[in-house]
Amino acid sequence: MRCQVTSPGEGWEQDHDVLDTWFSSWLWPFATMDEATFKKFYPTTVLVTAPEILFFWVARMIMAGFEFIGQKPFKDVYLTGIVRDKLGRKMSKSLGNSPDPLDLIARFGADAVRMGVMRAAPLGQDLLFDEQQVELGRNFCNKLWNACRFRQMQGGEVEGEINPALLTGDDKWILSRLDTCIREVNKAFDDYNYAEAVHVLYRFFWNEYCDWYVEAAKASLNSGDEKLKANTVAVIDFILSNTLRIFHPLLPFITEELWQGMGYSKDMPENQGGKTIMNAPWPKPFDKDFCDYYGLNEQVLKFTEAKYDLVVQGRNLRREGNIPSNKKVKFVLKPLEKFDTRDLNVIKTLLNADPLEVAEDYEPAKGTPSGRNALGEVYLPMDGLIDVEAERVKLKKLLEKCEVEIKRIEDRLNNPNFSQKAPAAVLEENRKRLTEWQQKQKQSQDALAALGA
Repeated sequence: MRCQVTSPGEGWEQDHDVLDTWFSSWLWPFATMDEATFKKFYPTTVLVTAPEILFFWVARMIMAGFEFIGQKPFKDVYLTGIVRDKLGRKMSKSLGNSPDPLDLIARFGADAVRMGVMRAAPLGQDLLFDEQQVELGRNFCNKLWNACRFRQMQGGEVEGEINPALLTGDDKWILSRLDTCIREVNKAFDDYNYAEAVHVLYRFFWNEYCDWYVEAAKASLNSGDEKLKANTVAVIDFILSNTLRIFHPLLPFITEELWQGMGYSKDMPENQGGKTIMNAPWPKPFDKDFCDYYGLNEQVLKFTEAKYDLVVQGRNLRREGNIPSNKKVKFVLKPLEKFDTRDLNVIKTLLNADPLEVAEDYEPAKGTPSGRNALGEVYLPMDGLIDVEAERVKLKKLLEKCEVEIKRIEDRLNNPNFSQKAPAAVLEENRKRLTEWQQKQKQSQDALAALGA
């Protein structure tokens, strides 16, 4: 059947019982809730919406609230950004640049998608979606799972009592970093800055807890001292229990699974929905009494961070000498401050040193690579580790290659025919490769300098 309309609206009559879309939308609090529900939820705290309907919906709801109820309907308005692809284009079906969320969930997991999107959504800006962010979210979930698995491998009582007298400097440091993390995440949530909350948690859990504390704690866990090991396990439980709760709004599925699997729900009441992590109390920043009881003070924290800095310098000596990190080598520590046995064991563990020689009167041979800070000096004697002359030849060849590659990429980027016509992704890839070759050049130069060249 063919229809022909001679003029807009001709032959049509408006239904008198239908309101304009946005007119009905701003009336929903009055039209959809009974009296009891209305008293409970009106006014609410925050409205989440898109910026393009500020006038159509948000402003009208505010005006209606004041007109009919005498108060504003909400305190804050959170404006979500537009989801764009890596090229900055708005995602749409017509462009075919919008991924299927169900496909992403099937490949990476729901928590990975959730965390990846929030990590890429800066406050007040559009979201540049990149599947790589979801991959990072998946990798983080794996890290969280493996960290909890490592704790289970240690055995012992779940959430045992922490003995302040047995705390190491590393224990006190990670407890202090947890306190900072809780405060910063609370502020980020209060500001609706979810990307910042993810950044803070990522830094704390991956860098501070996994990269530093867990590795340092292995010195206590493998010490043969059962009381020290049990205390370290209690600290690990305390950290993980708090961390899982902070992560729960961001990673609801894996944190619930780990909460149950780790046994952290054992002391929770069965009422009000069971022992789910959702009913666990939100972690609180530590007060002065807590810090005093466990010895969390600035002096201990500064010493521990300086100790880690000394380890970083020792690891840099390995890298500059092209010595694999898994190879046990001799390090010499010339202390300028007092180290107790536990701190020395941590340094030995983190450097993978065998042996770690401590000598206040150490006189290094000329050209011995070294690092220094306020706590002391760390040396890596090279005798017998490498063929110095062969290593020099190898590094010089690598330097020559670096110079060729750097010049080739710089010439390309400085060529107007390339820089003005190449797609943005190609330009970015070339800049990235230039940076990588410049870093290799710097590392090779440092390694040559360490060999006395």
